[in-house]
Amino acid sequence: MKKSKPFRFKEFQIIQEANPQKVGTDSMLLGAWTSGEFHRILDIGTGTGILALMMAQKYPKAQITAIEPDLASQQESMINFKASKFSDRILGIQCEVQTFGSMDKFDLIISNPPYFNGTYLSDNQERNAARHDFNLPAHELFESVSELLRDEGLFNLIIPYDNEREYIERAFDNDLLVQKITHTIRPNGEKKRSLISFGFRDLEPQVEELLVKDNQNNYSAEYINLTKQFYLKEL
Repeated sequence: MKKSKPFRFKEFQIIQEANPQKVGTDSMLLGAWTSGEFHRILDIGTGTGILALMMAQKYPKAQITAIEPDLASQQESMINFKASKFSDRILGIQCEVQTFGSMDKFDLIISNPPYFNGTYLSDNQERNAARHDFNLPAHELFESVSELLRDEGLFNLIIPYDNEREYIERAFDNDLLVQKITHTIRPNGEKKRSLISFGFRDLEPQVEELLVKDNQNNYSAEYINLTKQFYLKEL
């Protein structure tokens, strides 16, 4: 079978032959949306390594740990890390977050987690594992994050809007509160995705909306402006 070309960004490229989850808008949104000053970053379920690489580009002084339970995906992410100019700042580990431990806590944890709960199963078992929460249900994700996150740290993730209430409740069970939330919307105003930043601080969360594509299925000016530091070609 003919190999596909790498997905090229301004400062790195992504090979995605083995990974069931290809480069997509969700990871691009999450990486570009994340803001702050971070020095120790953990990427949970790195997949192709795109979020780890985006964080390495965005935060030149940060050390990034990227964990991935699937062996083939983890090996492919390592190829992407080693091919980048950020290789000395990214540590790739094959493991589940439930078994991952660290002496030093992180000031940013980022994840585009599996969120389907057994519906929409395909014949591809690797794709099912990447997209469904069999191995990483929300309550276990937040239990792990609460142990790994610094007191002033942030946990950023992207999920479908329909899953928002469950994830906020599971976060609250582990003392994590919404700090900021951005809903991506369709042209008719319907909410599609929730970008959520969690932390231990009790404050009034910022709530915003972001149009990703217009009625002609073209990327919006908002999305282009948000992600322009990463895309090699103009959208």
